[in-house]
Amino acid sequence: MEPLASNPQLTSLINNIAFVLEIVAVIIIFTAIVIAIINYARHFFHHETTQECIDAFKRTVGKGIQLALELLIAADIINTIVLAATLENVITLAILVLIRTFLSWTLVFETNGHWPWLKKVK
Repeated sequence: MEPLASNPQLTSLINNIAFVLEIVAVIIIFTAIVIAIINYARHFFHHETTQECIDAFKRTVGKGIQLALELLIAADIINTIVLAATLENVITLAILVLIRTFLSWTLVFETNGHWPWLKKVK
């Protein structure tokens, strides 16, 4: 079986898949922000408190960014492991995954009010 790097069509296809995942992540973030603005306005016009409006905004944007981070991690894994599995690229991937995982956890904390590994306190 020939190495993946020697098959330019397959390499191009995999590159395109990773690129599409990155584009979808950007679209998700943009859509989440637009929806969050609409949610903020809806809460504001229903005469809810400023904190309730802000919380609704943060929840919507946070969930969108969490989803986008997962897609970006998937795209990075595809690019690194499948296409260029050098030690330097794998180390870079590990650092990116750690940073994005930390960001995801802090977003869960911000949106849900507790860390992902703890049950919600009522």
